[in-house]
Amino acid sequence: MRGHFVRHSSYEVWLPDDYDASRLWPAILFLHGAGERGNDNQKQTTVGLGPHLRDGTLHPPAIVVFPQCPAESVWSGETRRALAALDEVCELYPIDRDRVSLTGISLGGAGVWTLAAAHPDRWSAIAPVCGWVVGAPFRVSIPAWIFHGSDDPVIPVAQSRGMAEVLGKSAAYTEFPGVKHNSWDPAYTTTGVVEWLVKQKRS
Repeated sequence: MRGHFVRHSSYEVWLPDDYDASRLWPAILFLHGAGERGNDNQKQTTVGLGPHLRDGTLHPPAIVVFPQCPAESVWSGETRRALAALDEVCELYPIDRDRVSLTGISLGGAGVWTLAAAHPDRWSAIAPVCGWVVGAPFRVSIPAWIFHGSDDPVIPVAQSRGMAEVLGKSAAYTEFPGVKHNSWDPAYTTTGVVEWLVKQKRS
């Protein structure tokens, strides 16, 4: 079972095979890492969640939004771009506004924390993967599932451990022993986190 990607002017959207415009769908906003920045509106689907949707490894009953961060920029400075893509998708497709979740990898994981802090009421759940926190640790009441590799040489695992400690029981934390920076492939394909994101509903 596979869905398909639809290209829009500044972002891509993945639709499941059984997409039906007559019903409401959950949405997932995916924020890519540093290596996928640019303006080709394509690279953002080549690492992280995108490849597993494309090859059918993952096929969630949800609409997945893939904005692209410009080269030399970071998501903490491009929150408007990410939210603009999501807002447009919510206008173009039948999205259940109470089931909109957020995930991202590395640079995008940092973007998840930024958007969660700035707009906590928008998300039904978040799943930052090997991200870091811009500024001081903070609390959010959003259901969270945090991922990191224990041997990450790019983003210190202490970043995710620290946020897991701050959030306490409101967050799940999965650390992959011996895994370096690429903790997104095991996170997305072995833990059920995508299915978990889809099931969450904003209270």
